[in-house]
Amino acid sequence: MERNRHPRWARRAALATFMGITAASATASAASPGAEIWARTVSFFTLEYGFLAYTIAGSALVGALCGLLGVFMVLRRLSLMGDALGHAALPGIGIAFLLVQTKALGPIVLGATTTALLAALAIGAITRIGRTRPDAALGLVLAGFFGLGVVILSYLQNSASGAQSGLQDFMFGNAAAIQPAEVGLLGGLLALTVALVVALYRPLQLMTFDAVLAKTMGVPVRALHYGMMALVAVAIVSSMQSVGVVLVAAMLIIPASAARLLSDRFERVLLIAPALGAAAGVLGAWLSFLFDGFSSGPSMVLVAALFYTLALLFAPRRGLIAQRRQRQERLRRRDAEATPNAGESARRPHSAALGEAA
Repeated sequence: MERNRHPRWARRAALATFMGITAASATASAASPGAEIWARTVSFFTLEYGFLAYTIAGSALVGALCGLLGVFMVLRRLSLMGDALGHAALPGIGIAFLLVQTKALGPIVLGATTTALLAALAIGAITRIGRTRPDAALGLVLAGFFGLGVVILSYLQNSASGAQSGLQDFMFGNAAAIQPAEVGLLGGLLALTVALVVALYRPLQLMTFDAVLAKTMGVPVRALHYGMMALVAVAIVSSMQSVGVVLVAAMLIIPASAARLLSDRFERVLLIAPALGAAAGVLGAWLSFLFDGFSSGPSMVLVAALFYTLALLFAPRRGLIAQRRQRQERLRRRDAEATPNAGESARRPHSAALGEAA
């Protein structure tokens, strides 16, 4: 009897030990992702690695710059123009690399800016000369320039010189690769944009809301328009490294649209949009640092889309919740106004009946 009990208790002890080890390992494996996420978050915001300072600064500057310029694009209904210019910058990147065989900032920016400006001029020419609708002209230019860019980049990726060039980062962005020169360029461009908006605030406001009235008042609408398009093109090109040419238009559109939901005042929108863009840029860079395989461009756009969703739901006047509350308030007010009238109409037949009886 004793010889049979010992193996039974031994088996139970072994089973309990195995179950304990399994539970402990499962707990450790479940806790390790959270610990790793926390460790990476601390590393990111404490700038543990040297490149993180440039990543955070560059991402914030990109978001603020795109948010500020996006206000004018969205209010003037030129949102797709930013998308077309972003895609049109792609062939300029490939052509610049073919000519100089290097990913240096100067040639890349010059090439991408040149093709983006050519795209803007082509859209205007097709609209005026070809008697084509503006949306069709945008589609033609976007598809043509982007197709050319994909062909050039595909050729470069298959060549010996371009295989390791890292040009694919310009498609979807890689904020970790931002260099100090790019941060300086973005900072200077943002300062220039703010200075121009402050100096030309009244003409830009008139052109944004009523171009015909602005022209009759002597505002150089065409010069301001092409100057704004040139500034947008340079901003798009400068944002390629962090956001990518494919999604940079989203950073022009989404923060400005969210800011428009949050305020009806033009000057407040000009402040809210860059703030939302900068926050989306930093949080998107944080997500791409947190999770391996997350590109910085899509991460920034996802955060910006989350901001827009929150604004759409909770905006004080234009949000869905506020609009529902306003509808309910109108219904209650209408019912309150209709109740006395209903009582009065109910008393009138009774009074008439009393008169007839008398």
